[in-house]
Amino acid sequence: MNREQIYAVLMALEGDTLLLPNAAVAEVVARDSLQPPDPGAPAWLAGYCDWNNRRVPVISFEAANGSGHNGESRRARVVVLNSFGSHLPSGLLAIVSQGYPHLVTLNRSAVKPLELRPTDRADLVLSRVRIANQEAAIPDLAALEAEIARVQSAA
Repeated sequence: MNREQIYAVLMALEGDTLLLPNAAVAEVVARDSLQPPDPGAPAWLAGYCDWNNRRVPVISFEAANGSGHNGESRRARVVVLNSFGSHLPSGLLAIVSQGYPHLVTLNRSAVKPLELRPTDRADLVLSRVRIANQEAAIPDLAALEAEIARVQSAA
């Protein structure tokens, strides 16, 4: 195994792309598995899905990051992610994606740092990078978990 290579996933959003560690992705499920959020939930909480007998909160990263809300694309999927923190009792969270994530193998020379967009929430986006001709945001999954946990504890 080449220690200089990392396995990651590019996940298409509406007007953006996320770059996540491959180990974060548990499964991709159909968007029709999405259940509506509780009344009064923030706009970025798209709802919940049941996965492996666990209720998983599903977010619209675009809405959480302040750049709009997911449309109702027929290609949209729910990407279930392993939680790396201890904020969520299910140990999982999910993000609405505009299609299936794509596995990529990266090395240092393939990834160029970029500045955050003016609309990015610095507490949710660790950084932005360019991979070939694709720009991607690297989300702070621990911050997303904490944000979800705050909403769930307030409910």
